[in-house]
Amino acid sequence: MLKKLLYAMLGALAAISIGAAGAYFTTQVQVPDSLIKSGTIAISTEPTSAPLSLDSLAPGTTSIRSLSVHNSGSLPVGIVVTAAKKAGITDFYNALTCRVSNAENLLYDGPLSTLQTAPLELNAGTRSELRFEVGLPAETGNDLAGDYARISLYVDAEQLH
Repeated sequence: MLKKLLYAMLGALAAISIGAAGAYFTTQVQVPDSLIKSGTIAISTEPTSAPLSLDSLAPGTTSIRSLSVHNSGSLPVGIVVTAAKKAGITDFYNALTCRVSNAENLLYDGPLSTLQTAPLELNAGTRSELRFEVGLPAETGNDLAGDYARISLYVDAEQLH
């Protein structure tokens, strides 16, 4: 008898809970087509080749050349400029000096052979003019007369964090 009463009570509770669960209204709305894209990193330079070409650099003088760097990507970047000797006389290359700046900052001042500028921040769609002052120290001897160095510049960009 107790079992029958217990089963009856459980049955009644189940019926009440099923009836209560069916009493709620529901609805749903769709918010269509969100598009999520990643940003891009893209830089370019002007001139596109031979930005530091010089014909007759004399001891004790410097020559000024410009390089414009444009961030055509959609993310802000930090750029760093380095140089590497591709051909020529190593002693002459090691004697060259270089000072790099933009309108606001001195980015590097030292031997061209160890050029690595401080990072320069460029927002998306902006450009910066870099000023290179390439020189030969006044104490340079005749042993470097007529020498040359072929140099490539590298502009590396990294997304700002």
